[in-house]
Formats: sequence, structure tokens, C-alpha cells
Amino acid sequence: MKKFALICENRHEFEGWFSDAEAVRVQAANGLIDCPYCGSLQVQKQLSAPHLSTPKTKARMDKARFDKEVAETAAANAGDIAAPVTPPAAKPGMPGMPALPTAAPSSSVNPASAPSGAAAMAHQAAFRQAVQQLRKTIETEFTNVGDGFAEEARKIHYGEAEHSNIYGTCTKQETEELLDEGVEILPLPELLPEH
Repeated sequence: MKKFALICENRHEFEGWFSDAEAVRVQAANGLIDCPYCGSLQVQKQLSAPHLSTPKTKARMDKARFDKEVAETAAANAGDIAAPVTPPAAKPGMPGMPALPTAAPSSSVNPASAPSGAAAMAHQAAFRQAVQQLRKTIETEFTNVGDGFAEEARKIHYGEAEHSNIYGTCTKQETEELLDEGVEILPLPELLPEH
């Protein structure tokens, strides 16, 4: 399928998907295409630029592929690794705590303002570096409790154990239960291997 730019007799511009240019011509001649704005059946194909593979479009496609892989990996690994459990007085950004990168929710991202090309690649590299630094900080400064993470996190949360920063692994179900109980945890994103 190919996307074609169309225009009606009232100069309303819109797009449509067709198997080829001949299909556009035949359907327009038979009155099978109508303008979504005014309903006119007098529609014709406009001249349009072909899709070319340039470094800019390649970077945009690479960014889309990277974003898809990150989302798929996050969904597959949800709850696999969680850290830290912090004392109530300590929050990320305070001395001794890693500063966490912030990002707007994907639903509020304006495509026109989203980074593209070299800016997108720089943004991805900065994000990857921030996640790597966060992991390094956690692995060197926090205590690894392994598969017992959920149990240890609960003990700390309910005051049965001394407050300390821990990390480890837990299942998706354990992660959901901890969050429902109000236990402060942070699932750590997995990084895809660099190509």
C-alpha cells in the first residue's frame, strides 16, 4: 500500500492509501473517493515527493525502532529488578542518592517538538548513560539481596529491619504487591545491547 496526496475541487487536501497510482485514478474516475471535508466526488491525485532513504529518515527510523525495543524489553522484564528501598527521609537527588532522569509521559510528547536525527541519537545516548550510571551507583552502594528482595523490602518498610538501600530481583506479581502496600521501590530498566 502507498499513501497518496489527494485534492478535491474545493481545494481541500487529504491523503489516502492505495495499492498504486492507477488504483487512485480508477477509483476517482468512478466516484469512489470523496472529500472528508466537503463530500465532493471530484477528487484527483496531487503531485507528491517520493519517500527517500536519507540519513535523516534513517535516524528517525532507528529512533522509532529503538523506542519500540525499549518498550518491548520493559514490558518483558517488568518487575525483574527493583531498587532502591530508601528511608522515608532520603529521596532521590539528596546526597548519597542517585539523581533519577526525568521524562515526560509518552502520551504528552508533541511530535513536532520531539528530537529527530542527531538530536534523537544524542538524547538516546544520554539516556543510556544515565541508566548505566544509575545501575553502577546502585550496584556499588546498595546491598544486593537477590531473590529475597520483596521480603527484605517489606521488613524495612514495616520497621522489622533497619532502613538500608537494597536491590535485588522480584517477580512482576511481587512488584505489584509491594507497590500496592506503599513500599517505595524503583524498577530498573534493562538496556538493550548497543549495535
